[in-house]
Amino acid sequence: MSFRTAPPRVAKVVSVLLLAWACGPESTSSPTEPLALSANEVTSVGGISRLNATLALNAVFAGNAQSVAAAPSLVPPGAPLAPFIEARLYAIANVAMHDALNAVIPRYARYADNGPIDRRAGAAAAVLTAAHDAIVGAAPGAATSTDAWYATAIGALAGSEGLDRGVAVGHRAAAAILAKRAADGVAAGGVAPYHPGSNPGDYRFTFPFNTPGFDFFGTGGFADASNWAATVTPFVIRNASQFRPRAPYGASSNAAAVLTRRYTSDFNEVKAIGCNGCPARSAEQTEIALFWMENSPTGWNRIGRIVADQRNLDAVDAARLFALLQMGEFDAYTSSLEAKYFYNFWRPVSAVALAATDGNPLTSPATGWEVLAFPTPPVPDYPSAHATAGGAGAAIIEEVVPGRGRSFATTSGSLAGVTRTFSSVAAAADENALSRIYIGYHFRHATKVGKAQGRAVGAYVAEHALRPLDHEEDRED
Repeated sequence: MSFRTAPPRVAKVVSVLLLAWACGPESTSSPTEPLALSANEVTSVGGISRLNATLALNAVFAGNAQSVAAAPSLVPPGAPLAPFIEARLYAIANVAMHDALNAVIPRYARYADNGPIDRRAGAAAAVLTAAHDAIVGAAPGAATSTDAWYATAIGALAGSEGLDRGVAVGHRAAAAILAKRAADGVAAGGVAPYHPGSNPGDYRFTFPFNTPGFDFFGTGGFADASNWAATVTPFVIRNASQFRPRAPYGASSNAAAVLTRRYTSDFNEVKAIGCNGCPARSAEQTEIALFWMENSPTGWNRIGRIVADQRNLDAVDAARLFALLQMGEFDAYTSSLEAKYFYNFWRPVSAVALAATDGNPLTSPATGWEVLAFPTPPVPDYPSAHATAGGAGAAIIEEVVPGRGRSFATTSGSLAGVTRTFSSVAAAADENALSRIYIGYHFRHATKVGKAQGRAVGAYVAEHALRPLDHEEDRED
């Protein structure tokens, strides 16, 4: 059972107490508005006209934005949206668009669809239809709004060349990815009975997830997605443990880890700057913590859109970037969750409360210590999933859009009215990882290892999925 499919009583508890759950309040989701595309003066894409190329590009951005707008429907009103659930929707929608477009303009290998190439199909119609069907199939609760969006978008193409053929290609591409993911294990939520350890360094249920309202299995509390990696099928990586990092602090056990010099340094750092009201945390560090709270699939999708527009990607390249990015986000979370529940390392909030009994004379408890943004996510510390997702996002963008890009500015759905500027996507991933220390959710070691894990996942995804078609015969009808 998962509280994403829990009875109304459980859903009500979640609504009241979990406003910021799911690997942190990064679970906040906000629709991404389509970017102005005036800079993208595409003259041709695979031989189609400039007008049709521009229509296709607009369709890719519009379908991508609609998937973000549909994401809140995945959970009951007021309930938190887990980032790994969100990433699945985005991956399915963007893969459908990628496959549909490459069935009209074959430049990259398709992921799920293997139907015939139809160069006479309308590219924009194929993309819009694929996005519509994929979103409705993966997020049925968004059917009404997505139907209305599609009616307007496809209506604008009335009378255009290849409209009916494009619609047919779009239906086929969406059906293929939906069928491929129909039994991917996500529906069960990956939640199972979890029994915390009792040694120093072992993960403990954290408040409020250690209260009776969250004791779904009679184990004393709730730990989310504890069985995710064992039951869920990744999009690209071979298996969830493929990129498992070394044990926390390189120690033989969690009890040994909390005695290391690096742990001691990390403990005292997060104790000093990660709490609500910590005077040692600067105003900018507080801004960084809150800025990066939103779900990584949303935030990195926004960054991907900015880069695609800034670098003038055409429709085919933009669709590929978005599809790889979200498959990478899903696989990054799956990799992180596998490692979290393999090592079961405790969170800072538990470490500070239990410091008097951890065996380390250089750590000490602090009564009432609490994170900057309550509550601490109900999953183990190591590695940081948020940092893993950021590392994957940066690695994929760097690989798919090579060359030195310009600096860019982005906003956040979790800190309205604030814009931050970065010299590169790597710099954004660095700050994203650090934010988890400033907010009090993670030790520094978990963020460093998480970012490295994510970069490895991202590089693998970019190398092994949606590859360029190398031979001319691959591009033929």
